[in-house]
Amino acid sequence: MVMTTRAHNSKPKIGYTTRNYAWDPLQWLIDIAIRLAGGVPVRIYPKKPRHDTNLSGLIIAGGTDVDPSLFDLTPKENYVYDPDRDALEIEWLRRADALNMPVLGICRGAQILNVMRGGSLHLDIEKSHEGAKYPSHLLANIFFRKDITIHDDSLLARLLGGVHARVNSMHKQAIDRTGRGLSICAQESNGVVQAVEDPDHSFMLGVQFHPEAMIYKAKYRNIFSGLISAARDFQSALK
Repeated sequence: MVMTTRAHNSKPKIGYTTRNYAWDPLQWLIDIAIRLAGGVPVRIYPKKPRHDTNLSGLIIAGGTDVDPSLFDLTPKENYVYDPDRDALEIEWLRRADALNMPVLGICRGAQILNVMRGGSLHLDIEKSHEGAKYPSHLLANIFFRKDITIHDDSLLARLLGGVHARVNSMHKQAIDRTGRGLSICAQESNGVVQAVEDPDHSFMLGVQFHPEAMIYKAKYRNIFSGLISAARDFQSALK
């Protein structure tokens, strides 16, 4: 990855990962959220991995399930995984980790961040957690809200301005064993992990919910603003 000097007041380039094929609405919303926060979005996908792009921050977006073989479980039958995307995101996460580059993982992104650090996932939260049954239709997922409790000394609590939030639910998997250096910073009452972070990293946050689908509320825009602020600090440190 090429790194060059960039002025602190320039808009930081934020890479965000997607599938190879056409955008979906949530990817479009991530693009908007980055722009609203003052960043320049750079789409990353297996056919265009952007290894030579100067980035100051990284978002690993939602999508298909992470391949369970990456954490020593058996893949589900008849499920179409995306090994090329898994490999690309793990590679970018390792680079960002080594550089102390700000990272935000969203849904699948939080999960693969955890896997990159050596953690594991629950493959079906309806089986692993009592009461973890949520709407299955996409629109119902988007508008459904559930309560989460946030640790008061966490980055997420500072970004959202409190220790309680109501979030959407668009996932069937969830974090099980946390990876190296990651701490659980938000959960549902049934124990499903809703966010993890690395307190020793400049900005490394994984959220199980989709803040890009709630950017009509300032508190969820703050997650992206926090990432952009950390990205500006990152690019300033390269001077």
